[in-house]
Amino acid sequence: MRENDIDNEVKDQAQSFMGLYMGVQRRLFGYVLSQVPNTTDADDIIQETVALMWAEFDKYKPGTNFAAWALCVARFQIMTYRKNVLRKKNVFSELAINAIHETVEAKANLEPERQKTLRECLSKLNKKDKQILYFRYEVGETLRSVSERFNLNANTLYSKLNRIHLGLLHCVRKNMEY
Repeated sequence: MRENDIDNEVKDQAQSFMGLYMGVQRRLFGYVLSQVPNTTDADDIIQETVALMWAEFDKYKPGTNFAAWALCVARFQIMTYRKNVLRKKNVFSELAINAIHETVEAKANLEPERQKTLRECLSKLNKKDKQILYFRYEVGETLRSVSERFNLNANTLYSKLNRIHLGLLHCVRKNMEY
């Protein structure tokens, strides 16, 4: 294999990894932070977790649940952290960690279904509501610029966005049978 081919393969693998990681980054940090007493330790664990995930990325099977794999790697990093920490009042018991892990893992497995349901709920919105969401969240316009675009007072737009969010939340919950 030529050196250029190897470089391109590594770049492709890195892009694939980063795309998958960016999709679970917040959830992974939330999971770690839910089990570690402070953000500094959580940051360290996340760094170690990501480094290990990258080192072991060739073992990840494309098409499987990346979030579940990432949470599993993080769980082992948390267990390593706990073994290295002297007993403190605010370190969770093994039973608590297992309960939290099971809850997070169950929710992670629902994410693809939740995304599909949200897309279905979004498709039911009227044209103006879809446009408001598009300009606010996809384009990234400020509330002020969206309110000017649609000739709405800022408070009215804020209320409208709140109603849209609540409607979408209700729709997703109703269709996912919570």
